[in-house]
Amino acid sequence: MNAQVVATQPLSLAQTNSARANALVPTSMSEAMQLADIMASAGLLPDHLRGKPGDCLLVIMQAQRWGMDAVSVAQSTSVVHGKLCYEGKLVAAALYAMGAVEGRLHYEISGHGQGASIIVTGTPRGSMGAQSVSGAVKDWRTYGKDKQGNRIDNAWDKMPEDMLVYRGTRQWARRYAPEALLGVYTPDEMEEAPAEVRATVMVSQPGRSTYSDDDFSKNLPKWRDLIESGRKSASEIIALVESKAMLSDAQRAIIAAYEIHEGVIK
Repeated sequence: MNAQVVATQPLSLAQTNSARANALVPTSMSEAMQLADIMASAGLLPDHLRGKPGDCLLVIMQAQRWGMDAVSVAQSTSVVHGKLCYEGKLVAAALYAMGAVEGRLHYEISGHGQGASIIVTGTPRGSMGAQSVSGAVKDWRTYGKDKQGNRIDNAWDKMPEDMLVYRGTRQWARRYAPEALLGVYTPDEMEEAPAEVRATVMVSQPGRSTYSDDDFSKNLPKWRDLIESGRKSASEIIALVESKAMLSDAQRAIIAAYEIHEGVIK
């Protein structure tokens, strides 16, 4: 009996968009905030998102941009140096969900272990031909450290070939499909950031307090009315508020999410 070989055809852009339509995507701010509240109360959500509807809203907004299920995306997040990060495997999923690449990415790995290298090739949507990036473990790997600053094994030591695929995918996406990763960071990117740069980013401006959650909740309905009526933009509200006190990333995201375009959260 002859074996039958079945060729799997890549999804067309129309099929991809249809798949995106089936994802759990809020169509209004109230739906998004309701989903954020539900996610924040879920016991099986990652610890860094439990009880934090504002952070859950950030994940929901990112999942909406990708056309993916927010709960699935949330399960692949982590916090590194105070920043919400998305696992490397999500990058490829986002590229395919958005239709940013024709067909699939191709990975060619040479060598083994710490001596491995990779070539990632794919055709950006609308491009006339395939584009490639290349790299090696020795150039891309990061190193884990314990609380005392001593070097410890991390994923690059345990599964270097898999990490090459994740890192190579991210490199390809940053270069040829930047719209897919706008404002998105992976854990290894944050590990690569110099400590002094992270410290500068995290320090609040002198003389300016942070906006309290109580005051934020009290004033949010007024800001929402201004934005939805078209009298003020979200960026104008944020600038006005931060002239008096600093907003958190989650607070900025909640204000920005009130700008609705064609029934979909921006």
